[in-house]
Amino acid sequence: MKYKAAKKILKRDTSNLSIIDKSLNISIEKEIEECLERQQEEIDQAVEELLEVARQKFNSLSEFKIFIVNNMTLNATG
Repeated sequence: MKYKAAKKILKRDTSNLSIIDKSLNISIEKEIEECLERQQEEIDQAVEELLEVARQKFNSLSEFKIFIVNNMTLNATG
């Protein structure tokens, strides 16, 4: 979902570059698309690795939640 939103924003930005040759514009769009795909793959991999570590370390979801709450620190700046 966020991937699609980012793609829309970047596509709109590149379409505003009408002074650029059309083939270059297509090349830019392709590079943006590839970058977003790689980024999404990296995010998905990080999430999977985190889930695996949590599964190995904690016996239940409740135990994991308690760990998070006990180790959370809040930074309030204003």
